[in-house]
Amino acid sequence: MSRELFGTDGVRGLAGQYPLDSEGAEKIGRAVGTKFAEAGQAIIIGGDPRESSAGLIDSLTKGMTAVGVNVTNVGVLPTPGLAYLTREGKEFVAGVMVTASHNTYEYNGVKVFDSSGDKLPDDAEVELNTLIESGAADRGQGQSAKNDFLVRGYEDFLVGSAQGLQLGGMQIAIDAANGAASGVAQRIFERLGAKVTPLSDNPDGRNINDNCGATSTEMLQKTVVDNGLTFGIALDGDADRIMLVDQQGRQLNGDNLLYILAVARKLGGVVATVMSNLGFEQALDKQGIKLERVDVGDRYVLEGLKKTGFKLGGEQSGHIILPELLSTGDGLLAAVQVTRILADSDKSLAQWRDEVAMLPQALVNITLPDRSSLNKPEVQAFIDEQTKRLAGGGRVLIRPSGTEPLARVMVEAPEAEVLAKRIANELKGLVA
Repeated sequence: MSRELFGTDGVRGLAGQYPLDSEGAEKIGRAVGTKFAEAGQAIIIGGDPRESSAGLIDSLTKGMTAVGVNVTNVGVLPTPGLAYLTREGKEFVAGVMVTASHNTYEYNGVKVFDSSGDKLPDDAEVELNTLIESGAADRGQGQSAKNDFLVRGYEDFLVGSAQGLQLGGMQIAIDAANGAASGVAQRIFERLGAKVTPLSDNPDGRNINDNCGATSTEMLQKTVVDNGLTFGIALDGDADRIMLVDQQGRQLNGDNLLYILAVARKLGGVVATVMSNLGFEQALDKQGIKLERVDVGDRYVLEGLKKTGFKLGGEQSGHIILPELLSTGDGLLAAVQVTRILADSDKSLAQWRDEVAMLPQALVNITLPDRSSLNKPEVQAFIDEQTKRLAGGGRVLIRPSGTEPLARVMVEAPEAEVLAKRIANELKGLVA
């Protein structure tokens, strides 16, 4: 059984090309409606502000209503906001988010949440893939309605998660990536008492993630330093990931934030992916905190959290999951919780950052003739040999891309760039 339309985080591709054209989106809508809802039940839908999102929402809605499902369109909102509203809205049996997250405007995607606000496991995506390819029969005509006021419930949830925190004029810059958190992020932190300098919060449909946000923090770094601000927050296009910038203009990634949250909360364990830095793992170990590694993708982080019972998980890329509050990565929720720690701590963000000595990390891609070539005994022996040569002072990770015929060669070591290139070149000969 195949889930070929689905990558590590839903369906994603170029907008206007199948399956992210009007025909494909309608098929996805029919499939989602058929799998999750009986005729007359309701599904919630929203999207980010890229220029293709509104049309895809219309096509998805057409598909869902064609199989008898009622649809509530909440307009533009962060992905975790859609997950939250799906969970809290007792009438909703599923949620659909139209976004390509950190990608540029030419791309788009579809993320599906179950009634608990959780992303779908592999077997559910296999079932959806089959329904999309085979088609789904009409079951009467459902209704659609617009209700963008519901987003305020998500904002109230974020403010409430601060448990009465008042920031007393703390000066924060927030880069919203011209994405789904534009306006929302500023309102939340101003409600908490901060003085906010907004950046990249004027979406025009095409400027989402355009040299801004979590994937490009240079503007934020300069703004924090030039204006002497306390720190900066960078979100991506759908606000499910976050980077921070300290008062010295240095970036803190997901590993840094997981460390702060784990240590400040005195947690026993953290779930992170195979991409998290060895220096982060070593810093946790010094604090007596266990690290459980899982495959890349925040849904695998969630699976790891359910398996271990740990109260914190995330990815180096900035997805942070606090499962007692919300079961998906939420950049704004993570920002509020880290800000709580900073307000209550005698340590600055820079001091927290300095507690983790990250190893240099380099990533090189090589083309694969096929994915199975990585399973050759000689390839596995080579990987083991390279790891042993680092003798605990670094890591070698080689994994196939989830969307392309590539192997990603990641090396963490004092001379990571040189080692990664050498290992990649040697690996090319083994997989050919």
